[in-house]
Amino acid sequence: MKTILVIEDDEVARELMRMALERRGYKIVVAEDGIQGYEEAVRMRPDLIVTDIKMPAADGVHLVRRVRDTAELVETPISRDDRFGSGSATFALAQGATAYEPKPINPESFLATVKRLIDKGEG
Repeated sequence: MKTILVIEDDEVARELMRMALERRGYKIVVAEDGIQGYEEAVRMRPDLIVTDIKMPAADGVHLVRRVRDTAELVETPISRDDRFGSGSATFALAQGATAYEPKPINPESFLATVKRLIDKGEG
């Protein structure tokens, strides 16, 4: 079973992602901010990290940089999501994210991105 770490400070968004991913058979671990998310990532070494950008304590930019600077996590795919449009997508990818999803999350697109990133990691 593939494990996905969902890092999202919005409880409703976090729960919606968790439920959608669990229905697809993934094991989900959740964190509420970048600090807790990074600690969970190091501890569990997930198959995929899904993170928000704007969060308290440590944002998604900080999280992605820390993950990419951690040898054990450097290859972990990361999908970032936010409400700021295509400029944010370019920025997210330039900072080391593997994929970008705009908010509000489109469930079909989100799940397709997750599947693509998880499947890519299997090869």
